[in-house]
Amino acid sequence: MSFARRVAFVATDHRFGQSIQTHLHKTFLLTAPVVRFEDVPQLVSRDTDGVLMFLASEPADAERIEIAVRDLRLQQYPAQIGVLETEEFAATRRLEAFHPHFDGRWVWPAQIKEWNAWLKRAIVEGTPFIDPATESTQERIRRKLLALTPSLTHMVEQLDIAAAHDVTVLIEGETGTGKTHLAKLIHECSARRADRFLVVACGAISGNLIASEFFGHVKGAFTGADMSKVGKFAAAAKGTILLDEIDTLGLDHQANLLRVIETGEFEPVGGNETQFCHARIVVATNWNLSEAVDRGTFRRDLYYRLHVITFHLPPLRERIQDIGPLVRGMVSRYGTKFGKKIISIHPDAMHALESFPWPGNIRQLENVIQQAVLTCSTTELGVPHLSPIVRNRTMAALESISVAHPNSLAQNRESTERTVIIRALEKASFSRTRAAKLLGVSRVTLYKKMKKYGLLSKAVSVLSLPPDYPRAVGSGVN
Repeated sequence: MSFARRVAFVATDHRFGQSIQTHLHKTFLLTAPVVRFEDVPQLVSRDTDGVLMFLASEPADAERIEIAVRDLRLQQYPAQIGVLETEEFAATRRLEAFHPHFDGRWVWPAQIKEWNAWLKRAIVEGTPFIDPATESTQERIRRKLLALTPSLTHMVEQLDIAAAHDVTVLIEGETGTGKTHLAKLIHECSARRADRFLVVACGAISGNLIASEFFGHVKGAFTGADMSKVGKFAAAAKGTILLDEIDTLGLDHQANLLRVIETGEFEPVGGNETQFCHARIVVATNWNLSEAVDRGTFRRDLYYRLHVITFHLPPLRERIQDIGPLVRGMVSRYGTKFGKKIISIHPDAMHALESFPWPGNIRQLENVIQQAVLTCSTTELGVPHLSPIVRNRTMAALESISVAHPNSLAQNRESTERTVIIRALEKASFSRTRAAKLLGVSRVTLYKKMKKYGLLSKAVSVLSLPPDYPRAVGSGVN
């Protein structure tokens, strides 16, 4: 039985951390890392169910711990959360109001025996905390996708290839589906991650300024060019440049871009000196470029150059399982930004958000969540905090459901959840590990849900879908 990296300490006081490390090794013969508060997101995942101990010694640690724990609870990570406080910190009583959200809290060294006893019970075999030093690129990509967009985990292998090779990447999808996020993920998992990631919104630049924006210009190149300007391709250096809304470029600018992709060469507007682009180029579009090629508005040769690795992002209405992780991440981020104490989201509010079609995709969802967080004055975000457009549509849907199926809201929600779990199990060939990854939850959470809905038997799962419900492709069920 191995307990490697089943415990991790989070501290600002390095000496305090070292003393706890020494005690852990002497008492339990275990080693555990001491990390910074900003490292926590890279340490945990929806599978890591070890013991995360926060060490509080400075007054400022209270706010840091509250922010970190709110995020962990909102994200529903299974890690156990404990706090060790120095006697000086404990005397300030700064964490008293937050006490219910910890799995345990002790004063060091006065309550060392109590902490030892709890830790002995808490340290069991399970999924270790992540070690960034040994994490592979594929594992890093999968972790980042599971955190916010679990429906995209099928892209892991292709994203790994895109991150490892300097080829052009084309990302297609409706406005607001997360194309910039995907491009940045490729950059952050590539060898270029230490360099810049620049975004150029091609659709927001007037046609006569695009060349200057791309390649820069020399002084006096045109009226108003009072000084030389460095273009985006040069400013990106050895980083990554994302050209968003590539379909808005005119044919002449497309020809200039094709030259850069093929040779890396360009000249600033009004200049004669040839420069070289060393950046990695990723492009994004809201439209189907192959149709633009057929219409004659997009160059065929450029399309082929861009079509080396292509990703298509479905609209949010087709990615229901992403809404929960996205909402929890947004509530955490804006809660911290606006100084809110939100630590949970009411199930009815989440159901309302999952039921909305989101024509504006993730961008619209983020706007709604930002407004909701601003209006929330409690520790739980509920339906009243959501915008009227979401509330009204949800209530109308619930009324229509209640007429056809006179069940309670909880019954309808449980029925939907049960069906989604069955679909995930079928897609994963009844592997609970893979099904949990598809659903964006831990294996422990999935097991509890399966037990609740009587789905621990494969035969029961197959026979439990409604007769008219579409079966998962490749499930073996007619």
